[in-house]
Amino acid sequence: MARDGRPAGVVAVADRVKETAPEAVEAPLRDGYGVYLLTGDSRSAAEAVAAEVGIGRDRVLAEVLPADKAAVV
Repeated sequence: MARDGRPAGVVAVADRVKETAPEAVEAPLRDGYGVYLLTGDSRSAAEAVAAEVGIGRDRVLAEVLPADKAAVV
């Protein structure tokens, strides 16, 4: 945001994590599966979401371009 051509503030927007997401992650973990977060979002945003749903930072793959996601999987 700017006022009279000078910085006046910052606006941040983020998607909410669905209420069911932690359970959706926990169920396969209980069954012995590894769960990863693969996203094009920034590392900091991805790690925040991962922490909220129970995915370890070591299983976050961030800033991956759409064309590269299939190769990662």
